[in-house]
Amino acid sequence: MDYLKKPEECKSKEEIRNQIDQLDREIILLFAKRFEYVKEIVKYKENNPDAIIDLNRKNKVIDQRGDWAEELSLDKKTYENVFRIVVEHNILKEFEIIKKEK
Repeated sequence: MDYLKKPEECKSKEEIRNQIDQLDREIILLFAKRFEYVKEIVKYKENNPDAIIDLNRKNKVIDQRGDWAEELSLDKKTYENVFRIVVEHNILKEFEIIKKEK
């Protein structure tokens, strides 16, 4: 990632927006990297819905990410919702991957 300034070092609205854009790009790259692991984990799951959808793990991940957000003074529910979307999307992708492998 390019050097990011501290928010208080920015001298204009455009500079702040540019820094936000850089951060958002890095977030997207991290989601892409995360998805590489999702694709790989399919190899270790049986070909049935219960193996793909581990509700205990899903709920734990969502709750934990919300807790992590809250520890950083972010809104817990917002980030639980973000990760709920991510996890549910990845579950759908896991099913697609398994379907292609048949």
